[in-house]
Amino acid sequence: MVAIDIDGTLVNDHKQIGEKTKAAIKQARKQGVYVVLCTGRPLSGVKDYLEELALVGEDDYAITFNGAKAQITGTGKAIFENLLSPEQVAHLDQVSHELQLRGQIVMPNSEVITTFKNISPYTVLDAFYTKMPLYYCEPEKLATHSPAAKYMWVDEPEVITAKLKDLDPEVIADKYTVLSAPWFFEIMHPKAHKGAAVLELGKYLGLTKDQIMVLGDENNDLTMFEAAGFGVAMGNANDQIKDLASAVTADNDHDGVGVALEKYVLKKLEGKQ
Repeated sequence: MVAIDIDGTLVNDHKQIGEKTKAAIKQARKQGVYVVLCTGRPLSGVKDYLEELALVGEDDYAITFNGAKAQITGTGKAIFENLLSPEQVAHLDQVSHELQLRGQIVMPNSEVITTFKNISPYTVLDAFYTKMPLYYCEPEKLATHSPAAKYMWVDEPEVITAKLKDLDPEVIADKYTVLSAPWFFEIMHPKAHKGAAVLELGKYLGLTKDQIMVLGDENNDLTMFEAAGFGVAMGNANDQIKDLASAVTADNDHDGVGVALEKYVLKKLEGKQ
């Protein structure tokens, strides 16, 4: 199985998939290798990429919401979900209002909810780019909602940095957190991260960690590199990712994914034939 991050990894800086990468993914899939897009986005936010790569069958999978959910791409059926309870979400939202730090809730049905009337422009952009409908909810009604994929603090980078210093560590002590972008601080179920997700999906598919290769570039990919048998850092990856990687490939603007698949997957498969 090959698990691939999207932004900064699968796609170039123009949000396009290179021809070498497309060809390598299709060839790997043709030879029976599971190719899994592993992303912070919902399934709706990666649908176009899945269709472009022909990864939309009943035996194709995606890890979404940064690891909170794994789905069959052809049907949308969930393989597993690790979600925050409505009570946990309501508490995090209460803390957000107390800190005056704007937040949003990402639901497993691909909706974004905010209780902030002065909505963050980053929330609007996130909903637009991931193709998730955006709704306003009164704070006191949050506890009646369904479980959530993640709670996100969404504000100016300097605001998030300053407010995190005022945060009681106990609020997030039992959760997985990651600064996925300077303006996004994500809070999730403790098992809702890419590392746990690739292992859980691998187990579902009858694979060991040594049969899992991952590719990524940023901090929300770190757990994947810690979990998988072989990790390939993009040339544009940060130093933490490169330090954990088994190998470094070309950057995302030069088909780094395609180069890695040809070198570490397709050539090995050719050698076995």
